[in-house]
Amino acid sequence: MDVAMADKMILRLERPSDHAVVEKIIHEAFRRAPRAGGDEACLAHRLRAVAAFVPELGFVAEVAGNVVAGIIYTRGAVVDGARRWEVLTFGPVGVLPAYQHRGIGAALIRHSLDIARAMGFRAVLIFGHEGYYPRFGFEEAAKFGITTDKGESFPALMALPLYPGALEGVRGRFICDPVYTSLDKAEAAAFNAGFRIPNPDVVFPLPAFLVTYVKPTLRNKNIVVGDFTYFSDADFERHVTHHYDFYGDRLVIGKFCQIAAGVEFIMNGANHRMNAATTFPFYILEGWKQDAPPLSQLPLKGDTVVGNDVWIGQNATILPGVHIGDGAIIGANAVVGGDVAAYSIVVGNPARVIRKRFDDELAALLEAFKWWDLPVDEIQRLIPLLSDSDLEKTRAGLKNELKKKRAG
Repeated sequence: MDVAMADKMILRLERPSDHAVVEKIIHEAFRRAPRAGGDEACLAHRLRAVAAFVPELGFVAEVAGNVVAGIIYTRGAVVDGARRWEVLTFGPVGVLPAYQHRGIGAALIRHSLDIARAMGFRAVLIFGHEGYYPRFGFEEAAKFGITTDKGESFPALMALPLYPGALEGVRGRFICDPVYTSLDKAEAAAFNAGFRIPNPDVVFPLPAFLVTYVKPTLRNKNIVVGDFTYFSDADFERHVTHHYDFYGDRLVIGKFCQIAAGVEFIMNGANHRMNAATTFPFYILEGWKQDAPPLSQLPLKGDTVVGNDVWIGQNATILPGVHIGDGAIIGANAVVGGDVAAYSIVVGNPARVIRKRFDDELAALLEAFKWWDLPVDEIQRLIPLLSDSDLEKTRAGLKNELKKKRAG
């Protein structure tokens, strides 16, 4: 496994709140897979409702607080006439494309197999890739005298005894829950269509790349981020530094902002007193005899506020108390220590305005229209207008939309 990934990853039982996330991951993991049937996500959804489902073996892999992989187990049986031996099967198992080839899926499989072994299950049978699963100890089921429910044998049907001798004397046909064969293409297609609707609560809106919607990842109550604002990395909160509860300052970011990798929001806790002979903070370090000064004596600059539809370039740094207006663009590597007007472009260290994006009338129309507050279906309708490089058409269109809006 990727060493860096091993330090960040947590394997745990899935929770009900993980179900939709895991189904989305499975959908994305199999969407372009050569052997995929297109029903894998729908199958995962259905499996949790059947009696054969084993919730004690439903595990997820979590990286930086976000679920990136999942595995589902159900009970099956090897049947030979009146004789019946209970076994397990797993699948679908999926890893988000941006996290594939890092050993996460293998770790999830090994962990769940260890738990299944500890629970006393006899064996696991799967239909899987014969070039991948032997690394976990799987062998062709035919070696043990086990076939499909139709009596067929082929390399993709594999078996793993979970303890020595577990499959001795076990012969027959592998029977799994009927749900595996009862899904039809129309049902799966209808289920998959739900993944194509913009959803601000999905963590990974571009699953093949490391891009996260920030809002559903937040844990800190003093960070507030609007719908569809994304960060081109994981673990956004690690990029909000010196954010201490006793200061009470907040980071507030609007909707539809685009935050590049490496962006840092430095909060008020980074500031030192500058109204005395030394700036050294004795009071926060062990052993020094100084009481913490009251907040009124600290250089607090208030909340940091970012408007809507703001683009912040790679490795930019936003200092405490800055207010950035709607539609602004912050250049890569900029250090922003002062307020930025709406629809302006700033670059450099210290950041300075190089130009306005639009004339005052068009900027005012956008501020009045507030497209980011509209329902998703309305925004879908307006995408051609909002994306048109002919700004005169955009101007006319916004005037028309505002006129309709005011008319009610």
